[in-house]
Amino acid sequence: MTWVQPRQNSVEALCYGINHFDGVEFDLRLTTDGELVLHHDNTTKDDNYVELLSSNEMKPFADKFDDLLARKDFTNPWQEQGKTVCIELKSPHPSSGIGGGWRGGSKRVEYISSMVKMVDDAISQFELPEGTTVLYSFDKKFLPAVKAAGWQHPKARLMPTLREWGSGNLQRAIAAPSFIAHSLPRLMRKHQKWGAPMIPCTLDYLHGMNRHLTLGTSVSLTGKGLEKLTKARKGFPAFVWPVRVPHEKLILDAGLTALTDDSSPKITHLPGGSPRITRPASEPLFDGQHIPWHEMTNDSRKELLSAQRKRWQWGRSVDELLDSTNENQIPWEVPRIIGHRGAGKTNFK
Repeated sequence: MTWVQPRQNSVEALCYGINHFDGVEFDLRLTTDGELVLHHDNTTKDDNYVELLSSNEMKPFADKFDDLLARKDFTNPWQEQGKTVCIELKSPHPSSGIGGGWRGGSKRVEYISSMVKMVDDAISQFELPEGTTVLYSFDKKFLPAVKAAGWQHPKARLMPTLREWGSGNLQRAIAAPSFIAHSLPRLMRKHQKWGAPMIPCTLDYLHGMNRHLTLGTSVSLTGKGLEKLTKARKGFPAFVWPVRVPHEKLILDAGLTALTDDSSPKITHLPGGSPRITRPASEPLFDGQHIPWHEMTNDSRKELLSAQRKRWQWGRSVDELLDSTNENQIPWEVPRIIGHRGAGKTNFK
């Protein structure tokens, strides 16, 4: 049968992605009737602000978060197979007038905090291992909002900040000074200070000419730049986007995690001819065969983590890694492939 890529952030896309990869990333917005919906852009395809519509009005454009959580083929891998779920909270466009509008301030904190509490309440019904979920946002008010909401799970800030307004080129132009001021090692130190379990970062920090624009230590995926990166991060995980198939092996060989838009099951091999591995963390190669993490013995997991720790110079000891490990939980350090918006970005909302 011909595979048809499902709409980004749809329930179908996310159920496919969490089973095809080591986990998924998706976006949440809040409707006028207090429902969390799975939607990336601040407007629908008919140019209405999402936050000014009800969940019923959003039905043609977005599925509800609750509908995703009702699917066992999504929640079971999340609970029982060590799959990773990255949840991005999206802030409303300032012109919508929601969340403080252009002024933001305390109203923006309250708005995001209410979203955090809703996510917390929604996932509290499941017995989720601690190391399987991370909440993040581009919004500068995100960290105070998380604190106000009492969120106890992992969280991270997306940087450099991309505004909710303006074209893609304008957003990148506004973010450029922050990008230049923060080398990847410096950005990692900030996230460690914030207590984040990982750093979400753009591929521009690691590949291409833009990586030379940052002040401080520039790093890369090969050669001395990779040596600098490995030494600087000491195993601190980086979740990198956007990663296409040609760069997957470089990312995984560097010990990093890739967010991919290439989800077709027809992609069975990499450009160099080697087999494509879509679940390097949740179904790792061990003793010449791919074994689901949750089916491995404790001794096998210890042996695997010891080898990975040595290869990528992780800072945590084997015992520390094992303390954050069980059959349903994979240490953050282990490289993964994550389905971006479920089964990849699409051109239709």
